[in-house]
Amino acid sequence: MLTSGTLPVVAEELLKKVKQVYQELSQLTDDLLLALKFVFGPAALHALELVDRRSVTLIQSPSGRSLYQVEGSSGQVYYCLCSCLYCSCPAFMYSVLRRNDNIMNVGISQAYI
Repeated sequence: MLTSGTLPVVAEELLKKVKQVYQELSQLTDDLLLALKFVFGPAALHALELVDRRSVTLIQSPSGRSLYQVEGSSGQVYYCLCSCLYCSCPAFMYSVLRRNDNIMNVGISQAYI
């Protein structure tokens, strides 16, 4: 059984595996896609669609700080700040901050403990 303490570890290991497989094959296997959906929910597939459409841009400052600029399916631009686990999109506001039913909640609660 996964506890709130192990879930971020599982997610991190899964993302490492995704990166490794993508670097080797230039695509993801069906097993990895299913694992992403299991761990991150349906939002994972929406996120991958944005990546496929090249709607995600990494922006880095000369000081080394970075954020992701994401053009949503509606054309609206949102910003994801990895350093503090925040995104300005409505999905993040609703499922993470309001409903508290997303894996990000585990990371956010640990980031501020």
